[in-house]
Amino acid sequence: MRDVLVIGGGIVGTAIAERLARDGLSVTLAERGAIGREASWAAAGLLTPVHPWNYPESMLQLDAESLALWPALAARVRSEVGIDLEMRATGLVMPIETDEEAAEAQRRVAWKRDHGESAELLDAAAAREAEPALRDDALGALLLPDLAQVRNHRAAPGLAAAAARLGAQIQEDTAVLCLLHQGGRVCGARTTGGDVRARHTILAAGAWSGALLGEAPPAAAVTTPARGQILLLRTRPGALRHMVLGGDGAYLVPRADGRVLAGSSVEYVGFDRSVTVAGTSKVAAAVERLTPPLAAATLEATWAGLRPDTPDGLPVMGEVEPGLIAATGHFRSGIMLAPVTAEIVRDLVRGESTRDLAPFDPLRDVV
Repeated sequence: MRDVLVIGGGIVGTAIAERLARDGLSVTLAERGAIGREASWAAAGLLTPVHPWNYPESMLQLDAESLALWPALAARVRSEVGIDLEMRATGLVMPIETDEEAAEAQRRVAWKRDHGESAELLDAAAAREAEPALRDDALGALLLPDLAQVRNHRAAPGLAAAAARLGAQIQEDTAVLCLLHQGGRVCGARTTGGDVRARHTILAAGAWSGALLGEAPPAAAVTTPARGQILLLRTRPGALRHMVLGGDGAYLVPRADGRVLAGSSVEYVGFDRSVTVAGTSKVAAAVERLTPPLAAATLEATWAGLRPDTPDGLPVMGEVEPGLIAATGHFRSGIMLAPVTAEIVRDLVRGESTRDLAPFDPLRDVV
């Protein structure tokens, strides 16, 4: 009997496995494919909500707490297993393309400063000086200088390696077939590799989570796959200085080696991870619109992943039934919220949770 079975090897599941293993618990993680190759692979690694001014206060509190945890987590992975997650504060610029966006940018500056965060409103000349790759006719830009990113492709594998170093069993290519019950509580799961019995089972299977909750799952815990298509561009280091976010949610994220991630579509097409002409063309058009010089960059790769959305757009964290804790439904905030989610699960497993999880309760009412 293991202390904990974690179902799902994305950024959330691996962060949970690392945190619980660090607490000395015996942990098994079961991943249906390869570690970190689903939504965590199709992310961009932004350590910020895409549009925080649209988020409820409960989410903003989690975001702030999680961001504070990220530096120590990245440093620990690097020191213990030698994987550099490249956590860097590259800042983010939001080009202003219309008069309406200019007015909205002023409101966002006020919002950021009211929340104790840095923000600057740049005129056209200052915007192009700060980020020369921006389109020449941009009216200006909103600059958020403190925002950071991580190399998301390394994050889940790095956390899994750190968890394994602490004694966790990491089982790839191991699909969970169903949950096991005994004495009125969940006691593990049946997998393609055999039964794994555990005192606590953590459901962190992303878009696949809802399918494991039986015929009548709680409505709030039903996750819907949202496909996101991403382009990987190859250019010279420094060709893009900041992360760039368009008003329509399109983004570009520069890596230290000169590569740039450009994304992302949001498509509700079921469990279809196809890369399509329509999806990639939409992202490519956003690149050319926001940063025309990058339209000449080499297109190195494209891919798609399925992010787990929920009926009300909020994550699902808490006890579903005795022995089963959900930690899923993070949609576009999985990278950002992984460290705090791990702390929340750790407290629930140890029976030490004191925070208000009502907004994220798997049994909450949703419309």
